[in-house]
Amino acid sequence: VHQARSACTGSSGINAEYGGLTSSGIYRINGNNASIQRIRFKFEHDEPVNLREDEFDINMLTGLIKLFLRELPEPVIPFSQYAAIEHAIRLPNIADTLDTFRSVYNDLPPPNKSTLEYIIRHLVRVANIKENLMTANSLSIIFGPSLLGNYPDKAKLLVDLPNQNKAVELFIVHYKAILYNVSQV
Repeated sequence: VHQARSACTGSSGINAEYGGLTSSGIYRINGNNASIQRIRFKFEHDEPVNLREDEFDINMLTGLIKLFLRELPEPVIPFSQYAAIEHAIRLPNIADTLDTFRSVYNDLPPPNKSTLEYIIRHLVRVANIKENLMTANSLSIIFGPSLLGNYPDKAKLLVDLPNQNKAVELFIVHYKAILYNVSQV
């Protein structure tokens, strides 16, 4: 996980090599599936990945990240936390919502917690680059279902999507308050 995460979002991945963060519509366009599967194979078989030598583009890297998150057996924010997230979104006071999100975040297993922090910090960087035209809301639509997963109750899926998106948008916009308990006033 760490090797894939660093290769795709670190200094040799999206951020630097491919004009990544400034790429218009980053994460909206999927890359070539054959390229995605080729690099996925390398990661799964612990083969070295050198993004400078291999011919990968920004859309392939972002597609790989989305695929990885979609295929996790349980989402980064586990199903067991979904009810708390759903409840928090409906609270009338944003401070209470953020407190609940902070509790959910703090209760995550260490691998989930570090992965969520890494992803949210990356998405904050993406959202802060005006050239890419990707707002926190746009990114939340893409990452809501991946970070919170398709809750097992498929009958609620259409109802759940806006909640998932709103939750991820709040994580991006209020990341300092949620992840680090720092006021963002």
